[in-house]
Amino acid sequence: MSNDNTIGQRIALLRKQRGYTQEQISLTLNVTPQAVSKWEKGNALPDTPLLPLLAKVLGTSIDCLLTGGSLKEKVSPYDGEYKKEEYYWGLQHSLLAEQIVKIMQDKVNKSLLDIGSGEGRDAVYFAKCGFQVDALEFSTPGTQKIRQYSQAAGYEVNILQADMIGYELAVAYDVIYSHGSLQFLPLEQRQNHFDKYKRYTNIGGLNAHLLFVEKPFIKTAPDWEKNEFFYLSGDLAKYYYDWEILWCEEQIIDCNSAGIPHQHAVNSIITRKIEA
Repeated sequence: MSNDNTIGQRIALLRKQRGYTQEQISLTLNVTPQAVSKWEKGNALPDTPLLPLLAKVLGTSIDCLLTGGSLKEKVSPYDGEYKKEEYYWGLQHSLLAEQIVKIMQDKVNKSLLDIGSGEGRDAVYFAKCGFQVDALEFSTPGTQKIRQYSQAAGYEVNILQADMIGYELAVAYDVIYSHGSLQFLPLEQRQNHFDKYKRYTNIGGLNAHLLFVEKPFIKTAPDWEKNEFFYLSGDLAKYYYDWEILWCEEQIIDCNSAGIPHQHAVNSIITRKIEA
């Protein structure tokens, strides 16, 4: 293992980012708060059998918990844009988010996970509409923008700063949502991620996604990254073949990201989990 104190610092950082107290961690792991304190101070290491659950609760992998790779080595491709004063994606919520609000308007105490929350335009909108929102975002300047926007708007958003690749969910949600972020999932990991999103959705809850579809007649966007991967038409519906599909649409949209006008083919879906 790495240096005890380094691991302890990572445990403390991830715990605070997720808003947990040492006592809450100790209750989940069935250890004493003093044990958690010793880990964070570098005076002891968690027992090996505890590592899978500890990593899951802290929203990371065992490898990243022990090595710190995800915290120190990776950089979000949007960091440069998110550091600017203006909001790269704007503050207007998406149409997909608006549809979710309408469908869930009669439910109380509703929880939502926004995967790849960016600067928080949809996360804050959901919070405004009565959702308890977890905003999952890897970019540090992105999470700072989410916090800035939520505070200015006066609506609380719980920020989870972690990479969605390999992120282990700890609780089930009424809605799991993404808007233009799942193209960063490696091809070989897609099925596992969608299976996980479905598993951690409450009965009667929704999964809603917008993702980019490859079309030979549309040029790749100028700000498309090397670690982004297109989907094919019909992929989303296949992942949710066993759920009720409330809405599924493919369309071509105009975009001006990176300051260069271009187009995207996108597929949006809203599905509901029905008890078997």
